[in-house]
Amino acid sequence: MQIITDIQNAPKEQLAITIGFFDGVHRGHRFLIENLKQIASEKGLKTAVLTFREHPRKILHSEFVPELLTTCEEKMALLSQTGLDYCILLDFTPEIQNLTAEEFIKDLLSNKLHSKVLLTGYDNRIGKGRVDGFEQYVMYGHEVGLLVQEAEEFLYKGKQVSSSEIRRLMDEGDISIANQLLGSTYKIEGKVVAGQQIGRTIGFPTANIYVSNTEKKLPQLGVYACWVLIDDDRYKGMLNIGLRPTLVPKNQRATIEVNIIDFNQEIYGEHIALEIVKKIRDERKFPNMQTLKEQIEIDKMHIIRILDNYTPFT
Repeated sequence: MQIITDIQNAPKEQLAITIGFFDGVHRGHRFLIENLKQIASEKGLKTAVLTFREHPRKILHSEFVPELLTTCEEKMALLSQTGLDYCILLDFTPEIQNLTAEEFIKDLLSNKLHSKVLLTGYDNRIGKGRVDGFEQYVMYGHEVGLLVQEAEEFLYKGKQVSSSEIRRLMDEGDISIANQLLGSTYKIEGKVVAGQQIGRTIGFPTANIYVSNTEKKLPQLGVYACWVLIDDDRYKGMLNIGLRPTLVPKNQRATIEVNIIDFNQEIYGEHIALEIVKKIRDERKFPNMQTLKEQIEIDKMHIIRILDNYTPFT
């Protein structure tokens, strides 16, 4: 997949294109892209998605702070796995923001991007104010030789799939259901930084993870089974996302720390990734360190059982 960041460098081939923010590149997004690829194959066109670096709502509403399932880099990596020919990655500028649906279709998609087919997501709306509907899109496209089609609604096991629904599930601790809608295991990446090393004193040293992108969505506070990816190796992990009330009673900032099971290497400063599989319990305050240690022993056995029976997504 070739990433185009300047319309002046738009591909010269005729395109079948779809539009969206594609946060998470979940099953619904991939269903849309597969439909696009089929249409393009039938019509002898190249495939492209048009998406944006930052969430449009962040530009439209300065007070809006997005919680993203994927960073821009992660989104590009996932889109590249779908077999698309091109990704048109743009800034959501005032110029784009103020385009009507007619201008968007005729000027941007048809004239500048040489699109011959626009596949819209089910019940999706484009253009300033989103005042026009699908019938108007078809009419605008017809006037410039661009076929506009609407994808069918996609349901997974009877559920609607959307980025907002996945975020809601994560807020409720249902990361395993969120993963099913994503079609992949939710990933957090970051740098291992020095912590207080209290876990070492009870036999459970942890790697403290610093996530530089503050817009990256974190699941509900709690203890999770996860996979830890270091270079090309994969390890079982016991992940805590929380305020550590037993250790730091007044901590107001959530920390991300993982005990890597059967691992004793020094990894300070390294970049690692966590694939979060399942929540096993809420975070809670324990009366003393011994009680905390006993609970962590129980958690460890529970997590090993979960990960031993884990089936990767295909």
